[in-house]
Amino acid sequence: MTLATLTSVAVLAPATAVAAAPTTTTDATEAAAGWLANQLVDGERLQTTFDGQAYDDAGLTADAVLALAGVGVAAEHITAATDWLETQATVYPGDGENEIYAGATAKLIIVADVAGEDPRAFGGVDLVAQLEGRENAEGRFVDESAFGEFSNTITQSLAIVALERVADTTASDAAVSYLASQACDDGGFPLVLDPETCTSTADGTGFAVQALVAAGETAAATAAGDWLVAAQADDGSFGSADADKNANSTGLAAAALALLGREDQALAARGFLARLQQGCDDAHPGALPFAPEDAGDVQRATAQGLLGLAAVDLATVTATGASTDVPTFDCPARFSDVAYGENVHTSAINELVRREVVEGREDGTYRPAAALTRGQLATFLGRATHIEPSSNTQFSDVEGTTHAGYINALAEAGIVAGYQDGTYRPNEPVGRDQIASVLSRWLGLDPVEEDAFTDIAGNTHRRYINALAGIGVARGTADGRYQPRLSLRRDQAASLLVRALEWAEADAQA
Repeated sequence: MTLATLTSVAVLAPATAVAAAPTTTTDATEAAAGWLANQLVDGERLQTTFDGQAYDDAGLTADAVLALAGVGVAAEHITAATDWLETQATVYPGDGENEIYAGATAKLIIVADVAGEDPRAFGGVDLVAQLEGRENAEGRFVDESAFGEFSNTITQSLAIVALERVADTTASDAAVSYLASQACDDGGFPLVLDPETCTSTADGTGFAVQALVAAGETAAATAAGDWLVAAQADDGSFGSADADKNANSTGLAAAALALLGREDQALAARGFLARLQQGCDDAHPGALPFAPEDAGDVQRATAQGLLGLAAVDLATVTATGASTDVPTFDCPARFSDVAYGENVHTSAINELVRREVVEGREDGTYRPAAALTRGQLATFLGRATHIEPSSNTQFSDVEGTTHAGYINALAEAGIVAGYQDGTYRPNEPVGRDQIASVLSRWLGLDPVEEDAFTDIAGNTHRRYINALAGIGVARGTADGRYQPRLSLRRDQAASLLVRALEWAEADAQA
């Protein structure tokens, strides 16, 4: 990705979003936004995986709304995600009584205003009054929680931006002065408020600049910008305690630098993000990994880095005029019959190519809609797990076949099984129910009794379908079915296998 592919989003689509055909793009910003939009579960929310379980993540979903609005695409996703966030208005920022988190409240206010909703009646909550009630006598916005007080420079900055955005209100002089007073001697801002030792950070400074500019505190913002310029690495990047150069910190700094008119430095930061962006040979084409050597939480890095890549700040970002386009990266297809934007399993198929698990056919096709055979499954899984093929024949009908070595090895390991007549039947299609048992045995999962889908009762493999569903590997249809009797398609198999591999790798590191 070169700097030439970067575009400004200062000019957006007409005020009324018009449905558009799927589009492809070579632009770094649009490609990242399109990838992010496609990660929204049911088109409305992002999820975080913890301990093998997928959880809805309201904070990350809010970041995605702001990012997509900043790029000016995926209007329908912005609306759906905002509607979902309304249902979380008494959960994500606290219940409004016993628990109130100032930063989360402020972020929801910004989201509501960006999407054209009323933050004074968002999900039945007056978020503005809730936030104003968290300002103490010295102007600091604090949390109310039995779990502790977590407010920091980001909290203070979000609160100021939120109140400056909302009509008929503004951040108090005390709140703005308090934030400005947190600057270190070098002009930058720490993450921790009132620290014993003041250490400027790109994250704290990036947020503080946006809040100070929004509130008209130009002197402190300018000094903070000077610190950012001095702290920027030669490659345009910024870092944090977690990584000396990363997408999240660089995105925040890029947005702040662009806001201050430090165009050369902002462009350098955006250039770093564009070079960091995953390409066609990577697992998530268009996405922003956390750092060059650590993909980390790709969804979070993309959502939080996108405003910087788009050179848009929190105080001015708006969804007004966003198009309904959800761009896909214009990448050359790995296979002639698997193209970006045409198959939802493309990224998974390409990831298996990268891992040298699949090769395709001699004619350059993958045949995504074809049923995966039991023999092909053995080879895919054998390559993925790096198991050594075995010549110790386990079944009467596999010797001399293409997949014999991996069938034998996996049978020895107790991962695949044959039939009572001593055959394996390598050319038969794999059922969606059968794959659950195979993957569960490989991952060492215990069977689960509680059904995750409405149509698996009585199925021989139901307990392993449940086990895979429990860790987010097995997924069903929108109406809650798994369709266990259907044959597993080759493209569906790719997504299942990639999710299983990612779970296994995360489990090994836990």
